[in-house]
Amino acid sequence: MTNFQTILLGIFIGGFVFAVLIFSGLIDFGSKEKVDTDLKGVVTIWGTLPSSYFTEARDLVASQFDELRINYQKKDESTYQAELIEAFAKGTGPDIYVISTDMIKENEPFIYKIPYISYPEKNFKTSYIDGAEIYLDEQGVFGFPILSDPLVLYYNNDILSNNSIVNPPKTWDELFDLNSKLTKKDGNGIISQSMIALGGYNNVNHAKDILATLLIQNGNNLVKKRASGEELVYSSIIKDNPLGYSVSPLDAAIDFYMIFSNMSSPYYSWNRALPSSLDMFSSAKLAFYIGRASELFKIQSLNPNLSFNVAELPQMKDTNFRRTYAEIYSLVINKKSANLSSALGVAGRLAQAEASKTISIASSLPPVLRNLLAEKPKDNAYLETFFDSAIISRSWLDPNENKTEIIFRGLIDNISSNALSNKEAINKANSQIDLLVN
Repeated sequence: MTNFQTILLGIFIGGFVFAVLIFSGLIDFGSKEKVDTDLKGVVTIWGTLPSSYFTEARDLVASQFDELRINYQKKDESTYQAELIEAFAKGTGPDIYVISTDMIKENEPFIYKIPYISYPEKNFKTSYIDGAEIYLDEQGVFGFPILSDPLVLYYNNDILSNNSIVNPPKTWDELFDLNSKLTKKDGNGIISQSMIALGGYNNVNHAKDILATLLIQNGNNLVKKRASGEELVYSSIIKDNPLGYSVSPLDAAIDFYMIFSNMSSPYYSWNRALPSSLDMFSSAKLAFYIGRASELFKIQSLNPNLSFNVAELPQMKDTNFRRTYAEIYSLVINKKSANLSSALGVAGRLAQAEASKTISIASSLPPVLRNLLAEKPKDNAYLETFFDSAIISRSWLDPNENKTEIIFRGLIDNISSNALSNKEAINKANSQIDLLVN
């Protein structure tokens, strides 16, 4: 292909993308009647989310075009990334696939990016929550976000009421005043009931996400991506102190997190001998459980008689912004799709309010479109909290979910076992993440 042909192809695709986005409602420039966006052929979507999440949305979009068929294939989460890479190498990859934020870096070479001339950055930012901006970079828009799965605070109603506690904590500092009431120990210091699971790793569900939340709430986004010429460069910033606190966010997060597993601390509430935090909570032996919105039904199934509710995750005291961690799912386009134009059209329409709402309802998870989040489900206290949490949710550019899990586990284990000092353990973790992103 000559340079002239390449330029013409770029202009054609850019023009089509622009038309698709106008027609799907993501860009509003008046009437959509004259936009020719006839979608046809077979569009295949891969993802690890249940097929039931997409059934109604898929049928809604496909019903608008006589010659369009949309297939969604659910993949095994443990082999998903390997299967994608193998399929891309063979030229048999899906047209669209669902990723979470911890898949962004590894999939960067395979994703079609929409330049801002076709999809203005302002339009994206006014359509989606701030946390969805993780799917933007200097080169353009590379994802159509659809769902947020935020961390929330589940709490046991009976434990709180039995101890004359009216409301769950709004700030982390409030835990210090609650521990003496909520953590129960025998004469030998053995914990029979815990306030909260913090300070460990292997038996603390979502330990990495909790630590990431503490950093994000202190203004540290863990990993940075920037343009260097035509390339995008990643680097670890977990040691950075962007807001100029007297103690760095990571040092503060580690000190706070570890104090709850220090047996000599008055706030001691957790140790490695206890069952997992989810099992403790479902057994009515844990007052507060930090978990995902998506775990609601699992908790109910583990103990149908458990009396619990949900609140937003506690925040830092005396700060003027609120944050929680979330897994933010997005549709991305395979840049080598054989049906690129229809793939773009389908992804744009699935991310549109009408289809996106059906995905949210089917999954019982909050959407990421601002206009949908404004319509809070008043008849369901759980979902109302999930929606509020989604609005303040953020994520980070986790370069490899499994490998960073090992790094964060090592960070906590090295400190709790006194194998390394806090400073040594932090420096080691920072170097490991830096090596991983480069």
